[in-house]
Amino acid sequence: MKIEKMNMSMKNKTILIMASIRWYNASAHYALSLAESLRSTGNRVILFGIPGSPFVLKAAEKDFELINNINLQNAGIIKYLKNILAFRKFFHQNSIDIINPHFSRDQVFAFVSLAGIRKKIVRTRTDSKNPKSHFLNRAFYKFSAVHYTVPTKYMVSNIMKMGIPENKISVIPPGITYREFALYKPERDLKTELRIPKDKLVVSFVGRLDKVKGVEYLIRSYADIKNKDRFHLIISGEEINVRVEELKKIAAELKIDNISFLDRVDDVREILVITDIGVIPSIGSEAICRIGLEMLSFGIPVIGSNINSIPEIISDYGGIVVTPGSPDEIASALSFLAEKTNYDIIKKQIQERMIAQTPDRLSAEFGNIFSRLLEEWKDTLRI
Repeated sequence: MKIEKMNMSMKNKTILIMASIRWYNASAHYALSLAESLRSTGNRVILFGIPGSPFVLKAAEKDFELINNINLQNAGIIKYLKNILAFRKFFHQNSIDIINPHFSRDQVFAFVSLAGIRKKIVRTRTDSKNPKSHFLNRAFYKFSAVHYTVPTKYMVSNIMKMGIPENKISVIPPGITYREFALYKPERDLKTELRIPKDKLVVSFVGRLDKVKGVEYLIRSYADIKNKDRFHLIISGEEINVRVEELKKIAAELKIDNISFLDRVDDVREILVITDIGVIPSIGSEAICRIGLEMLSFGIPVIGSNINSIPEIISDYGGIVVTPGSPDEIASALSFLAEKTNYDIIKKQIQERMIAQTPDRLSAEFGNIFSRLLEEWKDTLRI
């Protein structure tokens, strides 16, 4: 997507971003990245979430204004009504220009709270699952928001199925703070700690150990690699419904010695700084492939499944797309990248495209949407 210079009318606006989510996943990160980008270009950004959640705590660390007196989690009807009154009061006192809910409960709450008020809701949807398409939900989608944004192109059709015209849907790709990765200096030498020989190509999987992430297929790909001694595999992640012992058993059956298992790390850059090739073998999920973007920010060639957002980011930057659940294709891709000429070409392409990214990418995209809405509303609103 072509990124145009941000319209000046997007500066000095008050924007409320709503993200009521209990954990800090790629969707929460996307919301916070958007908030940072909008604030950096002169806007007042206020955040709304579940008090005490990782999203709210991270927002507080970054000195964002927060709505602290409203909690949508486990709210009974009396509490919900009190929340509505508090929200309406806050809305008017702070002259909110636009509300940007990122989750369904936020969208419903904002819509109900602003009943009778000309809507200023732009919904961002980052869920890889299709929205329920029954009549009531389709009507809600049509009347509760003036515009929809999604992080990837494949999600546009999901919104269109709800009866939303394509001109009311915009793709805002996840922003990348390239310099946070390019300038990273590790505090420890993980490669030495893991006793990985310097001549080995480090292949990394970083993500939750979940069936949908497909890490088993990466391990099984080693059976089809002719030059397997060239590689050392790192598996890092929190156990969800896949156990490390299960993966170790597969590795033992395939007689794979050059493999290291790590817990979930607080800073993925510790692993990525020593990674030569990143693999994302998912068989589902990946509405926003955050780890893929982080790998690419290091200039790491990525092998990723043809699932949801993965092929889009690989097409935008560089790497190899494989069929989901295909160890043999992962093996072929690894063998291809083991050739220095092939590796250098893709790595150079990634680095050139990453450097071309601008820090205000998210803000520019959102600004273009906001400017169009101002034009639509100018005859009925005093903004």
